[in-house]
Amino acid sequence: MAQEIIEQIKLFENFRYDMTRNRIVNLKVGEETDIFTFRKIFSILNKHRIYYTFENNFEIQIVE
Repeated sequence: MAQEIIEQIKLFENFRYDMTRNRIVNLKVGEETDIFTFRKIFSILNKHRIYYTFENNFEIQIVE
């Protein structure tokens, strides 16, 4: 995934990009997840035509 997109995702404090698993990880597992932020992230991915799937605990798996 492009560094520009990773930098945008880093701006969200409750999510981070895990390079080893190629996944956007929710850091608030078991707590109330900010759905608005989650939607912003997949909006960024859609804008850049990044293919992804939704996983458990509001994580996003990047599909290559």
